[in-house]
Amino acid sequence: MENVTTHKIVIEGAYYGTKTLPSLNDYLAEQGRHPKAGGKQKNDYMWVCIGAIRKCLKGWKVTNPPIILKYDFYEPKDGHARDIGNILGEADKLFEDALQACKVIGNDNPDWVIGIQGFYHQTDGEPYIEIEIEERG
Repeated sequence: MENVTTHKIVIEGAYYGTKTLPSLNDYLAEQGRHPKAGGKQKNDYMWVCIGAIRKCLKGWKVTNPPIILKYDFYEPKDGHARDIGNILGEADKLFEDALQACKVIGNDNPDWVIGIQGFYHQTDGEPYIEIEIEERG
């Protein structure tokens, strides 16, 4: 039987217009505008993830890999619902890189991360993302 432990991170606020993080389409548009613009955007929003990780995990590290990451995206009811694949693809890349930068995980390869799940919700309030880290080792 697996020993499962979970930890939650919340990224609160509208950092990208009325959304919390950019989508994959937003990143590709920046990359198309200028190759360095895409890298700058990735770095800027990775720091948003790093701030949330530091605030919520307070130095905790994964000790029992691999992990599964579960994302719940809460976006405003503003008439512009983004598709989950675009949101999840970019958010997961930013978040996994931020987990590595904070040394929460050693890598984002399958030895450390074996799955991701994403769910879309709408909210009347500020946008936010809840991420659950599930240790499966």
